[in-house]
Amino acid sequence: MDQILTADEVFGIGVEIEKNGRAFYAAAATDAAGEGIRKLLVDLAAWETKHIETFTALRKHLPLEALNENLYDPSEEITQYLKAAADNHVFVKNSNMEKLAATCRTSLDILNIAMNFEKDSVVFYSLVREAVGAESGRAEIEQLIHEELTHIGYITRELQKVKAAGGGAQACA
Repeated sequence: MDQILTADEVFGIGVEIEKNGRAFYAAAATDAAGEGIRKLLVDLAAWETKHIETFTALRKHLPLEALNENLYDPSEEITQYLKAAADNHVFVKNSNMEKLAATCRTSLDILNIAMNFEKDSVVFYSLVREAVGAESGRAEIEQLIHEELTHIGYITRELQKVKAAGGGAQACA
């Protein structure tokens, strides 16, 4: 394996994922057509800020031995999956969130990117949960997973509204 990850490094990846999500949601909200979608995007950006704070606190409160200790992963499978999940995360692959938001032509485009982001986050955080011990923040990671699943529910409901209204044909502003 080229690189083993520490809990601190994984939480750092989480911070970056959430920062990118917040940047995308904020940029997309400025151009979103429809008050329902705009409000959802503003809310999602605010929730991502809270997730950044959670990951930052997790990093700050890691036990000293966890800062430099590799994640528990005797077969290195979790590390490989974590790296693959992070590398393929929609908000890691795309470094310019404003540019990504600007590529959206419809509300459906915005919501589909949001859905992929939240799903990618659930996968990544589920892997993180498996790799960190209880003393390193497992309960907090489980809470983040629950919140990301809640976000998926909100996005799903908004997607249904957009599709019922004609499939999101209206352009982002």
